[in-house]
Amino acid sequence: MKEFIKNQIKKRKNFVIYAWIGLFISILSIFLLWVFIDVLRVPTVIGSTIVIVGLFLFKFYLYKKTGFTQ
Repeated sequence: MKEFIKNQIKKRKNFVIYAWIGLFISILSIFLLWVFIDVLRVPTVIGSTIVIVGLFLFKFYLYKKTGFTQ
C-alpha cells in the first residue's frame, strides 16, 4: 500500500511539473513569436522556426533540470 501511494504522489508531481512547463513554454512561445515577427520584422518562416526549435531544446533542458525525465 505504501508503494502504491508513493507511486501516485510521484505521478502527480510529474504531472504538475509537465503542466507548469507546458504552460510556461506556451506563453513564452506566443511572446517570442510576437517579438520576432512584429517587433524585429523577421520573416514568419524564419522566426517561427527559430522559436519552435529553441523552445523545444529549452523544454528538454527544463525537463532534465526538474527531474521530470527520471
